[in-house]
Amino acid sequence: MAGTQSPVTHDAWRAWALRVLWALGLLALLQVLPVWAPLQRLEYDLLASLTAPVRPDVGALVVGLDEPSLAALNMSPPLSRRLHAQLVDAVSAAGAAALGIDMLFAAPQTPEDDAALALALQGRLPVVLATAEVAVPSSQVAQYRQTVPSVFPHARFGSVAVEPDGDGVLRRAPGHDAALWRVLAQAAGRAVTPPPEGALLRYYAPELPLPYAHYTQALEPTRMLAPGALQGRVLLLGQNTPVDGVDQFATPLHVLGAGTQSGVLVHATVLINGLAGDWIRPAHPLGPFLQAVLAVGVVAALTRRWRGARAAWLSAVLALLAVAGGWWALVAGLWWSALPTLAGLALHFNVGAADSYWREHRRREQLRADFARYVPPAVVDALVAEGAAPALQGERRVLTLLFSDLAGFTAASERLPPEAVAQALNAYFSRMTHTVHQHGGTLDKFIGDAVMAFWNAPLPEPAHAARALACAQAMQAEMVALRAQWAGTPFAQVQLRIGLHTGEAAVGHLGSHERFTYTAVGDAVNTAARLEGANKAFGSSILLSGATRAALPAGAPEHAHLLWLDTVVLAGRSTGLDVYTPCDDATLVATSQALHRHLQAAEWAEALVCCAQWQAHAHRQAPQWAPHADQLQARVLDLADAAAQASATPPSFGARALDK
Repeated sequence: MAGTQSPVTHDAWRAWALRVLWALGLLALLQVLPVWAPLQRLEYDLLASLTAPVRPDVGALVVGLDEPSLAALNMSPPLSRRLHAQLVDAVSAAGAAALGIDMLFAAPQTPEDDAALALALQGRLPVVLATAEVAVPSSQVAQYRQTVPSVFPHARFGSVAVEPDGDGVLRRAPGHDAALWRVLAQAAGRAVTPPPEGALLRYYAPELPLPYAHYTQALEPTRMLAPGALQGRVLLLGQNTPVDGVDQFATPLHVLGAGTQSGVLVHATVLINGLAGDWIRPAHPLGPFLQAVLAVGVVAALTRRWRGARAAWLSAVLALLAVAGGWWALVAGLWWSALPTLAGLALHFNVGAADSYWREHRRREQLRADFARYVPPAVVDALVAEGAAPALQGERRVLTLLFSDLAGFTAASERLPPEAVAQALNAYFSRMTHTVHQHGGTLDKFIGDAVMAFWNAPLPEPAHAARALACAQAMQAEMVALRAQWAGTPFAQVQLRIGLHTGEAAVGHLGSHERFTYTAVGDAVNTAARLEGANKAFGSSILLSGATRAALPAGAPEHAHLLWLDTVVLAGRSTGLDVYTPCDDATLVATSQALHRHLQAAEWAEALVCCAQWQAHAHRQAPQWAPHADQLQARVLDLADAAAQASATPPSFGARALDK
């Protein structure tokens, strides 16, 4: 029917609705968590710092009682009020419009000093003194505050109280009528724009400092300042020396590395904001949230069927637009947070990604269940990672291959019932399978009592040769435990022979659509199988090719434990290859490797010396290698005699052909 929705469409809409509801629900929850306010403050600080404009010239100037002034006066705070009186008279004479003094005069000085400043305060120049409230401990009234009394009660006063946020950063404008900046502007006859409710301060580019004069310059403006420098200006006098952090405030500029600002500079910033009408008005909290809802809705509508890449770039575009909008709004004097939009988009993307992950996870687990019964676990993992059913094809890859076989098992099994043979094989295969998997190998197949495994497929393994060699040695250790378990049975004398070879092979899913297996084929596979059989010729339990030794990492400790045995031509091959076996006799290993080098260089005398050393050491400490040393010595003697008689082409050490 035309009006019927398919199950797939229904599921897509259901997933879409859940994604949107989860994202918006988490966003609403996030905004009531304690982490939200610090994040918004950080956003505001970053934007306020990056958009800090050039300060408008509204005729304000700071007179700083700073280190250079104190050094020039050779004094330390508090200064004599007689000196302050001189400054008031000097700036009045220089044509200043008004002076605000960001200092508390709570304690009297000498009568002469106090009288001098009192007289100056009654002069032509309007002067506004600072007042502040302090907390007074009380057992009866909570948070009782009292205004600090001044020794000049008849002067004009303005409050210097400010309210930093919980993180200690001063962002909000002091908007009360008795604020120092408002009283000072009124005294100077300047019109101000009152800050709107909840107004935030606009800080200006720190690389362009406020108009400033040192205290000593203001004492003698006609001599130390340019003509007319103070004419008509509104002055703010205050201490600009960081004394134990007193009267120092952190500002939003701290996120870009700016330090604290003295109180007098903060009040000057507030004064400029008021004179220029440069306040920042916060938007209604519902506005940014609705913008976030709209952004999430847009992305969700365009990614109804989840596509991670599309959702990512759409979210990035809308996030950039939100940040750009917030940037433009702040420049225009409106604090419009982009954080709800950024958080909403991030939550929507993560909810969508999580939902997609779990859907994919369930699909892959189904794929694992389908193939784990007859494909090795490593192959299953590779199939799950690919997310698709395997193709019937192979790829060329360098592998280290392992073949193992039980010598004497067939003869021993002839003396036991089939049930006992099956039980013994199960115990053997269980141990060998566990050992191969423990060393990261892929168990290819069981062939009778033989085991085939390889490394570096399906997943890359840089240390494939080292891991295969370690596995072979661990398999021999497991075989010791098995023989102890089989004590008293014909299997107690069974020996495990292992061949290792490294080379290129075709590896992949081979077979038909009805039945396939993950396996490796090629000459390298045959060589590994031939090396397993070649153990019989040397009386060894593990035989590895020179290619496997060369594939070990340079400087690996395994190099010092590999005994060179011979250069051989295996059955079915036309070229020779060096063969090695693990050996813990360091002297014998070093001797064998020196012998190999001399033979390759046709240095027969030196090779004979090495043979003699091998023989002597083998007869004393490694008798199992004595017959092999005798055989090598006989071959080298023949080569040395042939070299002595040769007149043209000297002989070379040739590979020994093996029947198996």
